[in-house]
Amino acid sequence: MRNLLDFVVKYAYFILFILLEVLCLVLFFSYNPYQRYGFATSANVVTGTIAEKWAGVVQYVSLAEENEALKKENADLRNRLEAYRRNSIPVLNKKFDYISASVISATTNREKNAITVNAGRNAGMEVEMGVIGRDGVVGIVSSVSDKYAVIMPIIHPDARISVKLAENGYFGSLSWNGRDVRIATFSEVPGYVDVRIGDEVVTSGFSAIFPEGVPVGYVKSFEKDLSTDFYTIYVELYTDFHNIKYIYAIRNKDKEEISSSDNKTQSKK
Repeated sequence: MRNLLDFVVKYAYFILFILLEVLCLVLFFSYNPYQRYGFATSANVVTGTIAEKWAGVVQYVSLAEENEALKKENADLRNRLEAYRRNSIPVLNKKFDYISASVISATTNREKNAITVNAGRNAGMEVEMGVIGRDGVVGIVSSVSDKYAVIMPIIHPDARISVKLAENGYFGSLSWNGRDVRIATFSEVPGYVDVRIGDEVVTSGFSAIFPEGVPVGYVKSFEKDLSTDFYTIYVELYTDFHNIKYIYAIRNKDKEEISSSDNKTQSKK
């Protein structure tokens, strides 16, 4: 207590000065509405700026959680959409579920590219599942462990996907020539088909891997082989493999039944 009194006595004039300054400011702003408004506005700008910056920090910290929630929400929406299609269109007998995952590594400049994701056997991933991304087809699951899976993207020389022209339904096989990661080759389309630059290319649905109609890309250019009378169509892919962060693996619940039926058909031949 004595120390406090000594402090007050020692700095009495300074303390008095501060009190008088505060009193002057209170009187000034109390009897001058314009200055009071200007002060309040400035204070609001400062506090608003601070609040905005803090909100940005909080948003950045929670970004990972929000992205994870969005992935799960997208997977749920895809599952609901597929359920709606099955219930609304009875002839659809394929049942698909979607598993979300984040990309943890990917290559685009190798002869045999690969993508690794952070979901494996424990999450329901299986070999030969189709994989799609935000913009369209990504590839096919080639191997799985308990926690991770490796995807063979369509920019891999061994990748083959059944696709078709969305405009007229003519189908064929999509492959990659090992050069440009944005261009794939669509072959086996007869030369009498009306093909146009800009036509959309989608999955055909003629396999147990991809549903019908998943976007793949569009016709960039094409040429006809006069000796065979078939087109070679160059497709610009929708998926940007240089900027892929999330994927959805597709589980076909009828895959085993379809494969069993195919095997029985082949054994009878």
